[in-house]
Amino acid sequence: MRRLVPLIAALGVLAGLAGCGDDDDEPGRTVNAKPGSTVQVVADEYSFDPETIVLSGPGELTFELENAGVLAHNLRVFDGAEDIGGTTTFTGGKTLDGTVTVEPGEYELVCTVGNHADLGMVGTLTVKG
Repeated sequence: MRRLVPLIAALGVLAGLAGCGDDDDEPGRTVNAKPGSTVQVVADEYSFDPETIVLSGPGELTFELENAGVLAHNLRVFDGAEDIGGTTTFTGGKTLDGTVTVEPGEYELVCTVGNHADLGMVGTLTVKG
């Protein structure tokens, strides 16, 4: 039994180290969508899944945002500095829809609550021409 205690302690340390590290540089999931479709997005502290959405052409896109976090979140779409739509801010455990109409180009997906964007709650919407 005396030999097992140090072994169990060592395994615990190794398991803890396996969870260490910064995976912020890993790219998030990408989904493809067609104009007129609905894309399901999950918001959590502090990320969107998927992080990147590619729309095959211009038109409407609806986001069905599930707030899987405990904090309030939203998903807003920005064309440069202009907020062109998205969801309202709502509490965890709920799901809301938001629709935007977009032209070809790059858009930023942002949670505008507090400093959530600074903490990594951003994504990209690419609309092909």
